[in-house]
Amino acid sequence: MVNTRRKEMQYMDNKMLMGIYDNPDSTYAVTKQLMKEGYDIHDVYTPFAVHGLDRVMGVKRTRLSIAAFVFAMCGVASALTLITYASYIDWPMNIGGKPSLIGPDYIPITFELGILFTAFGMVGAFFVVNRMFWGRNTDVIDVRVTDDRFVIAVNIHENKTNVKALEGIFVSGGALEVRERIKEI
Repeated sequence: MVNTRRKEMQYMDNKMLMGIYDNPDSTYAVTKQLMKEGYDIHDVYTPFAVHGLDRVMGVKRTRLSIAAFVFAMCGVASALTLITYASYIDWPMNIGGKPSLIGPDYIPITFELGILFTAFGMVGAFFVVNRMFWGRNTDVIDVRVTDDRFVIAVNIHENKTNVKALEGIFVSGGALEVRERIKEI
């Protein structure tokens, strides 16, 4: 019974109203106005980054720098482990009485493995976070977003969202087109 009610609620709230713009400044201004008035913005789709839009929408700072640091440290640890094992434990060589394990000689290898692990880790994290797996089709909100259009998608909740007022905000903000779309569940 609870599952059925949840599905009913999902189908009731599965519509979006989209305003399509050709100007990043008007997109920013309308998004700011919608957030101030308390509308539930699903997302803002842009062909390039619009400075400050993430702060207006309340998007948290990314954790990519932390992930990059973790991947780099895994690479550094792997490099130091491999170097220590190969040159000190498994095959120590006495060359002119020098010590088998000396730090400055291994800095380039350690640095390069740190970069390599960071690069591969970030590519893998990108695919996992964005759910880009083999055989999965993407749901493009509007094809023109990849070229030259900006789309503000606002969730429409039954009996809560004033659609006419929302359309008015979009049109007064300079929308080229306002349309409704059913979200994929």
